[in-house]
Amino acid sequence: MVMIGFYILLQHYTQNTAITSPVLLFIGIMMLGIFTYGTAKTYKTAKRLQHLKLGYSCELAVAQELDHIVRPPQHPYRVYHDIPFDNFNIDHLIICPNGVFVIETKGRSKPINDGAKQFKVRVENDALHFPNHTETEPLEQVRRNVTSVRNWLNSATGNDIPVGGILVLPGWFVDLRQKAISPYVVNPSALPKLLHQFRVGTLELSQIQAIAYQVEQKVRDVAKSG
Repeated sequence: MVMIGFYILLQHYTQNTAITSPVLLFIGIMMLGIFTYGTAKTYKTAKRLQHLKLGYSCELAVAQELDHIVRPPQHPYRVYHDIPFDNFNIDHLIICPNGVFVIETKGRSKPINDGAKQFKVRVENDALHFPNHTETEPLEQVRRNVTSVRNWLNSATGNDIPVGGILVLPGWFVDLRQKAISPYVVNPSALPKLLHQFRVGTLELSQIQAIAYQVEQKVRDVAKSG
């Protein structure tokens, strides 16, 4: 469309003829459309990059908190990051005496209401009640991931492996209004303190080592195929 407008202007220039009002109007509307489209495209790209940056920052913050759990080395915890499955990735996976935990990280920007930044999310009726909206998909996503990991581990080990889920919301104060929640919902800074209280079953050290072996094999196999 830019070329068409340029061609029309060039034609009038070379023929030394005046540009009529309808032609100017056509060119103006065309250029306005191009500008509007370009602006919208740029805005969407900027929002997407901002979302990706927020997601990466949140996952990094959770990974740093989890890495404290495996110290000292003799602590019976295993922590893995970014584990590939079919059509999705597990952000973090913890293997510990209380079971295997699938961890999903969700970054959400904090709105400003009445001049004050809002930072509290209420967990009630199996939903996340943010200041300006409500979500259920993050909880459902963790449950789907838990089912996938459980099915894979049961098949890989030949045993019934206890697997639970944890949803981590960096930067948010979690106001838990229901007694039981699956998955657990926490702030990353609270995760190392609360993890020992979360329980989906019991694993002996030999079981932890067997599960860790399967996870490491899966990661290694994917790396080789890549």
